[in-house]
Amino acid sequence: MVIERFWPLFGGSETQCFQLSEGLVKKGIKVTIVTKRWQKNFLREEDFKQGFKVIRLGRPGSGRLKDYLAAIHLLFWLTKNSHLYDLVYVNGGLANNFGSTAILIGKLLSKCVIGKVATPGELFFSGPKALSPKKLVHFLIKLRLFIAKKADFYTAHIKDVEEELTELGIDKSKIKKITNSVDENLFKPAFSIKEKRKIRKELSLPLDKTILIYCGRLVRRKGLIFLLEAFKKIVQNKKDTILVILGSGKNQPDSVEKELKEIIQKERLKNIYFLGEKEKLEVAKFLKSADIFIYPSTHPEGTALSILEAMSSGLPVLGTDVGGIKEMIKDKDNGILVDKKDSSALFTALKFLLDNPKERIRLGKNARRTVLKQYSTTKVTEDFFNFSQNLLKFKY
Repeated sequence: MVIERFWPLFGGSETQCFQLSEGLVKKGIKVTIVTKRWQKNFLREEDFKQGFKVIRLGRPGSGRLKDYLAAIHLLFWLTKNSHLYDLVYVNGGLANNFGSTAILIGKLLSKCVIGKVATPGELFFSGPKALSPKKLVHFLIKLRLFIAKKADFYTAHIKDVEEELTELGIDKSKIKKITNSVDENLFKPAFSIKEKRKIRKELSLPLDKTILIYCGRLVRRKGLIFLLEAFKKIVQNKKDTILVILGSGKNQPDSVEKELKEIIQKERLKNIYFLGEKEKLEVAKFLKSADIFIYPSTHPEGTALSILEAMSSGLPVLGTDVGGIKEMIKDKDNGILVDKKDSSALFTALKFLLDNPKERIRLGKNARRTVLKQYSTTKVTEDFFNFSQNLLKFKY
């Protein structure tokens, strides 16, 4: 497994990599995760109790120079340790320095190389589809994209990604639909109001207020500015409602964490709890304690893990009609969809959910059923295991 960020830094992509690695180990596969060493206190090598090893390369910190150094270190590591692996699975960032280096070396060493497009638009650098538009698409970007398109196979977790890959010239026969997954046994609903109140007390949250929650990276494309605008209207008339925000903008170039806190201070917004990043065991508790989950993304998402965790926890999800979100959420069946960048629509939908607790329960139950049928970790691990084993048999 090759991934730019990994635990103890975590988000959707990191958790997907963690869950898949753990599941493959249980099936007897030896898994090594190779990532960047973002901080000095991160061990260079670490054996996880789940059975996989993590290798952290490069110099601590971020920046273009350190990005190139990490890629060079990866080149040498993959070459020197080629006897340790048969398959290279690049988890997102295929056209970044780290990801493209993994694809290049894997191909040169005649390994089976699979690329996962983690987020729609990550392979576009200009135009409306681009995740991170560049003023100048220079030669090195074009070279990395050329390499990214040389993997043996690709996994796509939503239809938008499949279409983008084919638009880039990838043959459909090389694309496998494998969704993201959620640990359905960890993320599950509270069994009773009594259990929910007990968890709230443990987390130092108000016992008798309605809790709205967002969990994810605090970056511009998540649309959190629009959430604050909507919540400002909500709390004027519903003072018994609070908003809990889990996550941070750490190590993210488009972080809005500071901006959000400045808006809250300037507008004197109340009932908002910024609680930072949490381990997944804590996230599960916070979701159990909540009443409504909100995910106001403005950019086409993949199969957002935060949404899956909320659905698995039996929460009604209020999301935007973009990317993979509209594949997970069926409007008014297992959640509610609104237009992106529309704080008025967010306000209207939030007010509806706050005014209709029975509807919240219905949507939440349907959301849990959707997860058990399509997105459980058990099912997705089995899908990837069978796919990768068939590829190895064909290649060797």
